[in-house]
Amino acid sequence: MKNRSGIYNGLTICILVLIGIYPCKANPPENMVLIPAGDGIASFYMDKYEVTNAQYKKFIDAKPLWQKDKALTSIVGDTYLWGWKGNMYPKGRANHPVVGISWFAAKAYVEWVGKELPTQAQWEKAARGALIGKKYPWGDTEPDNKANYDRYTPRVSFSRPPTKEVGSYPPNEYGLYDMAGNVEEWCFDRLDVDDIHGRYHRLRGGSWFSSAKELQISRISQHPADDGMGTVGFRCVSAINGAKSKNVKTDMSSWLYENMQNGFDSALYSVSEGFTPHSGLEARFDRIVQYYTGHPRTFEKELMRMFTEVIAEQNSESQSEEVSISRDTTLLLWKFYLEIHFEHIEKSVEEKLRLFKGCVLEKIDNLL
Repeated sequence: MKNRSGIYNGLTICILVLIGIYPCKANPPENMVLIPAGDGIASFYMDKYEVTNAQYKKFIDAKPLWQKDKALTSIVGDTYLWGWKGNMYPKGRANHPVVGISWFAAKAYVEWVGKELPTQAQWEKAARGALIGKKYPWGDTEPDNKANYDRYTPRVSFSRPPTKEVGSYPPNEYGLYDMAGNVEEWCFDRLDVDDIHGRYHRLRGGSWFSSAKELQISRISQHPADDGMGTVGFRCVSAINGAKSKNVKTDMSSWLYENMQNGFDSALYSVSEGFTPHSGLEARFDRIVQYYTGHPRTFEKELMRMFTEVIAEQNSESQSEEVSISRDTTLLLWKFYLEIHFEHIEKSVEEKLRLFKGCVLEKIDNLL
């Protein structure tokens, strides 16, 4: 009996150890596959398919901030959901990959479904499988009928690109479809150096527009984070350890704050150099705020009012004093409000302002 008990306990320990090493291997999340650890990368799950129009529609139905007629152009670009009629994708394209999606919009989607964008290292490992050193996800042979590529002609419209339904071509070794061609896929990684034209993120995999050479796994491209194209889509990954990157609402509010700062500095420089008449400065400031926040600049008065109320409540002696608020402080107030706005889009302006006041109270030392 003792021997049986020892064997039983030993088997139990072995099973628990195996579960720890290979978590959920037998039951990966729906429509995802397990990418095993290796090359310094922890194991993770990746979507079998690129995110489709039908899937993205569910997202914008649940999150009105990202609907075509409500999304901020400053974070989605001019071609966001190009080809859609309002908030409905083109007829017959439910299972085509969604395109015209900026990096910010893609990041918002993956957070909504509880996932992440792949890093370049994750994407490349998943695309290669065990075929180390090969050109394509299937080996070194030319794409031919293995991918959707080289489809551009002068008649092609980027608002209705010649994508194919996801899963139209054979999968790679891991069971991933369209790791080459159809649409380029956003990666989490930001371009290593700051670009004078804005913020760029990496893309991998090539698209329907690409040549055969551009489909090679090693090829890397980049695109502005605040813009989409008819060649660009994405898919999701999920870390087994549950690790998450910075929330997109924080990322967007910081990015918009930086852009407003740069816009104000540029406007002031134009006036100082005589390129813009001083009389036009306030109007230019108005346009900058409207573009990057979606709110009229007059809304600043509400933010300033909340700020002065917090100061008065912190120090009763200042209640009768007029508080001077610098431009830098005003932009920080916008940053804090935008973060609340993005997180609580469904709430009323009054409710957001109450949350904003609490945020200002928490960060008052930094603001002063």
